[in-house]
Amino acid sequence: MMTRNDKIKILERFENKEEKILISNILDKAYRYERENKLFHTNFLNLYELQISTKILDSLNITYYVYTPNEFADKKVIFFLPDYIQITDDFFEEYINCIKIIPNIKNKLLHKDYMGAIYSLGIRHEMIGDIFASSNFAYVFCMKNIADYLLNNLFKVANQEVILKNIPLSLDEVKNLSFNLEEKEYIIPSLRVDALLSNIYNLSRNNVKDKILAGDLYINDRNIFYPNTLIKENDIVSFKRTGKLKVGSTIRKTKSDNIVIKIFKYV
Repeated sequence: MMTRNDKIKILERFENKEEKILISNILDKAYRYERENKLFHTNFLNLYELQISTKILDSLNITYYVYTPNEFADKKVIFFLPDYIQITDDFFEEYINCIKIIPNIKNKLLHKDYMGAIYSLGIRHEMIGDIFASSNFAYVFCMKNIADYLLNNLFKVANQEVILKNIPLSLDEVKNLSFNLEEKEYIIPSLRVDALLSNIYNLSRNNVKDKILAGDLYINDRNIFYPNTLIKENDIVSFKRTGKLKVGSTIRKTKSDNIVIKIFKYV
């Protein structure tokens, strides 16, 4: 069993304040779960938060369950489940909701519009999971305790009136959600992230470097400040105010030793 001393030693590894708070909260839940034999869960965790959290829980041999409401969703929730709890088809409906947003005009709103409208309500980012936006609708995963607030306060998205509906997680409509990705091959000189971004977004290397140093780059939801960082297959790369992409496989090398790589751009 984890001890308070274990927690202190683990927290000493982290210098970043936000990471320290995150891990402290998760360890507190794990500590209570082991001693009280009750259910506890986190809020939504992004890719990087999930990675560091599960690594620590594994090192402590703490049993946990990672729940994702959809196979393409990046944000997930860690549950600490006692043995006496049986997981049924509708079990997670008690903790997580899916809200469908229906605008009054089709083909007008983008992902960034929905995201901006939701966060303008003052909702903390960890309470919101993935947002799947299509040409006609958007689907937002959220923690159950803020679902009613969303339903009762979100009336417009980018000045377009919207209707909100709470829909079951078990519906095929929810299970079959996926992101709209545009697949394309690029020729890049190396697997450095600055080389990749410069080529894809037609920016100078100096411009890319400046944006990275300013904190605009995230790889797998971790803020990266080094232009020479190497990317690898399945990395999710977000470049603020520029775009988001998923790294595909390296296809081949050209005669001039450049790299042909497959990229999936979020559109």
